[in-house]
Amino acid sequence: MKHISIKSLVLSLLLGLMASSVYAHALWIHTSSTAELGQTHSFKVYYADYHEDAIEDVADWYSDVEEFELWLISPSGKRSKLNKIARKDHFEGSFIADEKGEYQLQISHTAKVLKGTTAYQFNASAQVWAGKGKADLMEQTDLMLTRDPKSTKFNVSYKGQPLPEATINILSPDKNSQDLITGKKGKAKAEMKGSGKYFAEVTKTEKLEKDDPSGLKAIWRCATQVVDR
Repeated sequence: MKHISIKSLVLSLLLGLMASSVYAHALWIHTSSTAELGQTHSFKVYYADYHEDAIEDVADWYSDVEEFELWLISPSGKRSKLNKIARKDHFEGSFIADEKGEYQLQISHTAKVLKGTTAYQFNASAQVWAGKGKADLMEQTDLMLTRDPKSTKFNVSYKGQPLPEATINILSPDKNSQDLITGKKGKAKAEMKGSGKYFAEVTKTEKLEKDDPSGLKAIWRCATQVVDR
């Protein structure tokens, strides 16, 4: 009996490790990182697990994820909600880049809890440059993943503060994967030698107090960014 208990314990630990390595679906904003001043700039939003080449049809998206809001922050700090059109497996839309500098597209959607005691929050961002320049102030989502202009250095922040020891997973166009650990300032540099789309993702689970009025035990957060090189 004792031998069986040890085997069961080992099996449970292995299953737990395997489960922690499985990547989940997340929201991803696809758009070019450069825009022309005064011109229409398009974007698409997918709900996918690119590690498994799994892109969900909108009709199959989890809970109420399809009700996400997409916001555009201009270089001057102006914040506007963007319209989106549903297609079979994505949403799409556009905006006009009428200011010089860095724009940011942001999504932060906490899905309605269908069962269990964990809430799932999906954050996604995309940075678009219309000429040189950095935005004066970018609004922060709870968990945020951004990158430095024309660089492979990523930044992770949590509730407005740099997040050290966060794991950023980068999936390259050839499907190779690398994990980066952020330093004290929430920064980490990736290797991106080939051309194509790179998918960057970071997650963080917040454990709630036992007497939290929501009745939940945890909030799982994910932040993503697609880099097209």
